[in-house]
Amino acid sequence: MSINLHGIAIGIERSRESFYLAFKAVGKLTHEDYEQMTPLLESALAGIEAPEIVALIDITELDGLSLHAVWDDLKLGLKHGKEFKRVAIIGAGDLQQWATRVANWFTPGEFRFFEDKRDALEWLC
Repeated sequence: MSINLHGIAIGIERSRESFYLAFKAVGKLTHEDYEQMTPLLESALAGIEAPEIVALIDITELDGLSLHAVWDDLKLGLKHGKEFKRVAIIGAGDLQQWATRVANWFTPGEFRFFEDKRDALEWLC
């Protein structure tokens, strides 16, 4: 029997004096994963008047997204994209780097791709 892990972990972490929102995506994300994650994110943002989110997104263990999850991600980005000020994405490979560039075109915040977490945190914080 094999275990098929997938999902999104969300947390708040600190580097030096800066706090940031941390996401880690694992496996192939589904619509059901977004159904669980989206209300958590929206609840966290609900009490903040003009959020300027700094985030670290680790996609080193991401195997992809279902078509419905891609749609969910797009809707989430359109709704909250302007609230993300700086986003460091940690991943590997040209496809993930290209996806980061595309995200940067469609959101007002600054997105950058890194292959090393230390480099990402140096830029982010």
